[in-house]
Amino acid sequence: MTQTQLCEGICTKGTLSNIENGNRPPNRWVFKQLMERLGEDSSRYFMDVVTLGDRSLAETKDRLRSLLRENSGESNEAAEALMYELDQDKNFSTKENQQFLLRSRASLAFNLQKHEDARAYVLKALRVTRPNFDEGKIGVYALSLEEVFLTSQLAISYSLEGSIEKSTDVLLALKEAVDGNYIKSDEMIEIYSSLLYNISKGLGLLEKHEEALGVCDIGMDWCNKHRRFFHSPLFLYNKANALIYLGKREEGIKLLEKASALFWGFGRYAELSFIKKSMKEKFEIDIDSLSISTL
Repeated sequence: MTQTQLCEGICTKGTLSNIENGNRPPNRWVFKQLMERLGEDSSRYFMDVVTLGDRSLAETKDRLRSLLRENSGESNEAAEALMYELDQDKNFSTKENQQFLLRSRASLAFNLQKHEDARAYVLKALRVTRPNFDEGKIGVYALSLEEVFLTSQLAISYSLEGSIEKSTDVLLALKEAVDGNYIKSDEMIEIYSSLLYNISKGLGLLEKHEEALGVCDIGMDWCNKHRRFFHSPLFLYNKANALIYLGKREEGIKLLEKASALFWGFGRYAELSFIKKSMKEKFEIDIDSLSISTL
């Protein structure tokens, strides 16, 4: 990676040189972006000093995130009003805050099912730190955690419009980028497992079942290695789908039993209800009749 590629959208090469030579201490956001593009978790090297202003800003951001998560008519209106207020605040004009605001506008557009608008905001947010962002070059980028998240949102915008192939292409390119520059952090563990799950789901919808099987195996190994089991039953379910489509019905049903037991054991009853309905409609498989001791 060249200095130009490392600095793009974050700081100038002169600033980087001063940081490297100890002539200028980096601010928290610049340091975080640079370290993540180098595949490192900045928290290992940088201790935050939180001011009252920082705390107030963090609380405002948390309030906006909470409103967007609620996703009701009232909360969306409140979120829009708060974003307008922040947009008028001159102290909110840093790249970090502008990217956050654009990401929040994308979230609101998703809530309102305006998927094309959401994609436009996601692309604007990406171009805050990647001014020359090109979808065709995602696989070669060294991305920060925020850029990884935003790129996954780009894929979701295509999926919600029914462009499954385009969405999956973006996710596969994102996996290539992440594999080439894996950021060593707990947050990345969660992001990567979600990425693998969404790829396996997309490949299944595209009827690329052999490829989906391979990604599911990678995903389950990942969950076991890092002891993050939220996605484990989802990978089992996707793998069971692929196996049944490939004519390996008995093997697929065994995985369905395991997936169903895990959904039940984790108390994820809505997802269990969904897979029951899905298996009945697609394959005439009655999950309730399977020999699952925990159900």
